[in-house]
Amino acid sequence: MKYQYNSTGHFSASRMPSEGSRKMGEPRLVTVRRPGVEVGVMLCGGNLQGVYIESLDEDSPARGPDGLLPGDLILEYNSVNMKNKTAEEVYVEMLKPAETVTLKVQHRLDDFSLIKDVPGDGFYIRALYDRTGEAEGDLSFKKDDILYVDDSLPKGSFGTWMAWQLDENAQQIQRGQIPSKYMMDQEFYRRHSVTEMKEDSSKTLSAAARRSFFRRKPKHKRSSSKDSKEMVALDTISTDSIPFFDDCVSLAYQRVQKVDCTSPRPVLVLGPLSDPVKEMLVKESPGKFCRCVLEVMKASQQAIERGVKDCLFIDYKRRSGHFDVTTVASIKEITDKGCHCLLDIAPHAIERLHSVHIYPIVVFIRYKNAKQIKEQKDPIYLRDKVSQKHSKEQFESAQKIEQEYSKFFTGIVQGGTLQYICTQIITIVDQEQSKVLWTPLGCP
Repeated sequence: MKYQYNSTGHFSASRMPSEGSRKMGEPRLVTVRRPGVEVGVMLCGGNLQGVYIESLDEDSPARGPDGLLPGDLILEYNSVNMKNKTAEEVYVEMLKPAETVTLKVQHRLDDFSLIKDVPGDGFYIRALYDRTGEAEGDLSFKKDDILYVDDSLPKGSFGTWMAWQLDENAQQIQRGQIPSKYMMDQEFYRRHSVTEMKEDSSKTLSAAARRSFFRRKPKHKRSSSKDSKEMVALDTISTDSIPFFDDCVSLAYQRVQKVDCTSPRPVLVLGPLSDPVKEMLVKESPGKFCRCVLEVMKASQQAIERGVKDCLFIDYKRRSGHFDVTTVASIKEITDKGCHCLLDIAPHAIERLHSVHIYPIVVFIRYKNAKQIKEQKDPIYLRDKVSQKHSKEQFESAQKIEQEYSKFFTGIVQGGTLQYICTQIITIVDQEQSKVLWTPLGCP
């Protein structure tokens, strides 16, 4: 059945064949000609079960015998697939300017009746800033806290999320209201734009970061009644430790996923005296730690680099006539035996591990100065005295590693005796192995 637009209506509809049940109805296309910005509908649901039309405004251009209905599941909006989209993402998509829009919907009244009164979203985020809630119902959290968002458009209110604060075991502690990603990113942009106008050569953001802001900052309509309330809430937010990312990553939240680690995670020890520390860990805790066996390969540089590109090799070291290679297979062979694999890789190779879904526990040894390194002694694992030159080189190298790769550090151990360092590393490894592991997952 096809419907053409006429002077008395705002839309046309055409029905399409489907294998859906009769209760669900067939998917159909609804074309809406809208005079204003909004389509005039209230949404419910979310990324878990889909986003539905909950109700239509009295003056909605989508009203009519062949228009949208409460209980319609939005499958597509202007040919954009709405599957797995949050309620807020669908709302933002519907705010984009267009005189005529086409929705592909399916009437699913039974499913709609089950989900319309419960939160329909479900995704995890890591907070990238500290926030102290001021109003009743606001959720307070610290930077790096994990939150579970279950409603990205509470009661149709754009600009806020309803979220649960989680403990280290991913159990829900407290539910409250937080500013949405769109709200926070626009506020950060507004604040730093003002800062840049006041400063001359000293810029808060790099040119690349500013460009990413302009790519990332769509202008969204909000009801005027909420503006003052939202701005007051935003002024209470601490932005002292906010990192600035390029591309699509939010300034306020990082989308994360929960990873179940069934086998012991590999361990990477970085910093001065890491070799004798690893040797001591293996000797003192043989059933707990094993050194990663480096595979000796006589191949061309090109062949080795191809193995890295194909995610077979993690890192390599050139030797006389061969390469010592850390392979994915050698790491998994150790972890499959229930042992923590002590890695011998450069810190730049950590991201290669992440690309093959291996998430090491990275421990950094931090000494106060080169003199403290030089003073370390051990009759078994550090027989030779550390020279002044070598201690200085190790200290300077460690400073560079911390400056460039601290974002990967799981824990930091203050320098001391080898025994003290090993005890601290074992404590960190045991704690991290028992925790729920959260890894990045695209954009919030």
